[in-house]
Amino acid sequence: MLSITDTDFQKIQNIMYNQTGVFLKDAKKNLVIARLRRRLEELGLDDFSGYIRFLEDVSSNELEFFVNAITTNETYFFRHTEQFNYLFEKLLPALVEEKSRLSQREVKIWSAACSTGEEPYSLSILCHEFFKKNHGFRFSILASDINSKVLEQAVTAQYSERSLREVSAELDAKYFVHLPPDRARRGLDITVIDAVKKNVRFVAHNLLKPMAGEKFDIIFLRNVIIYFDKQTKQHVVNLIENNLNQGGHLFISLSESLMDIKTGLNYCKPGVYCKK
Repeated sequence: MLSITDTDFQKIQNIMYNQTGVFLKDAKKNLVIARLRRRLEELGLDDFSGYIRFLEDVSSNELEFFVNAITTNETYFFRHTEQFNYLFEKLLPALVEEKSRLSQREVKIWSAACSTGEEPYSLSILCHEFFKKNHGFRFSILASDINSKVLEQAVTAQYSERSLREVSAELDAKYFVHLPPDRARRGLDITVIDAVKKNVRFVAHNLLKPMAGEKFDIIFLRNVIIYFDKQTKQHVVNLIENNLNQGGHLFISLSESLMDIKTGLNYCKPGVYCKK
C-alpha cells in the first residue's frame, strides 16, 4: 500500500509551490498519491523519498510530468455563461466603440490557464458571433497553460459530449463537428470547426513569470488564483495587470475575489475588474 510520510509530503508541497505557486494543502495527500502512483511504478520506485530525489535531479526532466499530473483541469465550453453574456452584451460593444474612436481595429484576448482549450475556443465562438455584425474588426486570442499535456489536447481540439453541456443547439450546429467513430479517440468525438481554431494561438506559460511584450483588452484568469496564497496571488495578478491595456477587463471566476490584495484594477461586478 503506497503511502507518503509527512516529511516527504512537505517536500512535495515545496516543489509544487516553487514551480507553480500552488500550495497543496495537507488534505491533498491522497490526491498526490493517486495522481503519482502509476508514475512511481513506471520508474520502479516504491516510496516518495526516491521519487523526490528523482524530481530534484535536474537531468531527469521529471518536473514537467509532475506538474502535469498534479494540476487540476476540469472545464467545459461556456463555463459560467453569465460572464460570456456580459462580455458579448456589454464589454465588446463598448470596446468596439472606443477602438473605432481611436481608429484601432483589433481586439486582443488572453485566456490564461486555458486548460484543455474549451475557454479560448468559447471566446473565439463568441467573437465570431459578435464580429459578424461588427465588420472591419479582427480579433486574436492567446491561450496559455503550464500543463503541457492539456495544451496537447487543446491544440488537437477533441472533446467529449460532456464538454458541450452549456452550448446551445444553435451554436453546436454552427461551430462543432460530431466525429464518426473512426475519427474519434477515447470517447473524444467532438471538435470545433477550423474557423474557430484559426484565431487561437496556444503557448506554454508559467503565471509566476511575465508574459513579455503582450498587451490585451480582455484577460480571463479564472479558477486559478483560488489555489494561490496571498503573496503568490499578489505577484500573479500584478503581472497580469501589466499585460492589460488601459480600460481593459480582467475576468476571474465567480468564486474568486481581489479584495485581499492591492491592484490598480477597479471592481465592476462579481468576477470582473477594469484597469482605469
